[in-house]
Amino acid sequence: MAELEEVLREVARKVLGLPEEPLPSRPWRQLPPDFKTLSPPPLPKGPPGKGVGAPPRPSEEGGLGPASAEQEPLRKLRECERKFQRKAKEVEKLEVKLQRAQKAVQEAERDRGRALEEAAHWRKEASRFAAERDRLGAEMARVQEAYAKLRADWAELEKEVEVYKRSIDALEARLRELEGVAEQKAHLEAELARLRNFKEALPEPFPQEALLRVLVLDYPGLGNRPEERVLALIEGYRALLKGEDHPALRHSNRELLAGEPEGMVLLGLERLLLDLASLPLSRWLRTHAFRLEAWLQAGEQPSSPRLREE
Repeated sequence: MAELEEVLREVARKVLGLPEEPLPSRPWRQLPPDFKTLSPPPLPKGPPGKGVGAPPRPSEEGGLGPASAEQEPLRKLRECERKFQRKAKEVEKLEVKLQRAQKAVQEAERDRGRALEEAAHWRKEASRFAAERDRLGAEMARVQEAYAKLRADWAELEKEVEVYKRSIDALEARLRELEGVAEQKAHLEAELARLRNFKEALPEPFPQEALLRVLVLDYPGLGNRPEERVLALIEGYRALLKGEDHPALRHSNRELLAGEPEGMVLLGLERLLLDLASLPLSRWLRTHAFRLEAWLQAGEQPSSPRLREE
């Protein structure tokens, strides 16, 4: 408010045309509060027929009349009042601008305070993030060290696994070899047991080396019923002539023969004769269907290299 009063004093001094520094003999007095509302003193009434606002008539000496001389200060006072009102309006505008500027300064101060608070908050967050970064860096270094150690251990384990794989492959190969030997041994033992059975079943003067040249067939082992044994004997003999395999030939020494057998020995001949006697083969041979089938198969008669018809 002191600055505003100083501005008002300066404006009044310039409007009234007062000097910059007041004279000591005539000190400057402050204007009354109702200076803006003061009205000029009433003008003296002139003679009839002359208006107040009529222009002054020049005197005989060429100057203004006494009425014009009295109104000159009033005119200047009105002009000063108008100037003062304009200056007062300008001062009001300046006050409004000053208030706006002060308000803007206050808002800027508040924004600055908030900015400082946010800056302090973010500095604190940055410090926390830096500490977290350092902690994570140390943790990452520890994890990388552990990972490098695991990679080294993994490489060692891979080498050991390769060694174990080679050992397992060698053991599996040896196992397959032993399994083959075991199977071969079991097969040879079965063949040896079969040869022993054949040897025991054959008469005593029968030479043992003949078992490797003569086909020996165990007829009683071909089945449980007579028709099964007879059919197995016939089908097995046909397969032998064609060079094919048949379940009936598993009851013989065919696998021990080096080539074509030089002869055939049938164990259980009496069982075969008994089976033929118990079966109605004579009636089958006399039927028309059997003869017709024999006639139709006349072109596919089996032949034996040991028996040749003259």
